[in-house]
Amino acid sequence: MYTVSTDQRRQFRFAIARRGFVTQGKKTTVCEVHDLTEQGLQFHVDLPLSPDESIRVEIQLDGDCIIHCELLIVHANRPRFGGRIIRISPEDRQQLAEYIQRLVLFDAGD
Repeated sequence: MYTVSTDQRRQFRFAIARRGFVTQGKKTTVCEVHDLTEQGLQFHVDLPLSPDESIRVEIQLDGDCIIHCELLIVHANRPRFGGRIIRISPEDRQQLAEYIQRLVLFDAGD
């Protein structure tokens, strides 16, 4: 069986195409998530976000797997942004790790 350690998974970016929601203050809008790691994600959104700003994100990864987290914007080139996860519940972190593991296993099956 193909296994990838937690440290290895954190280093890989996984290309995905998922919709989510970004909340900045009282504004919430749809975003498109393009890649993710256990540490953060890259996404497109039509909001004026700035580096070092924190936002809330909700992403449906698959089926019943919806995660909520807080991101710190580290890359801002509107409409493309990158953020580091700074707050996530243990349950959502576990769901994210399991989702990434499913991606790893799917890629290994090719």
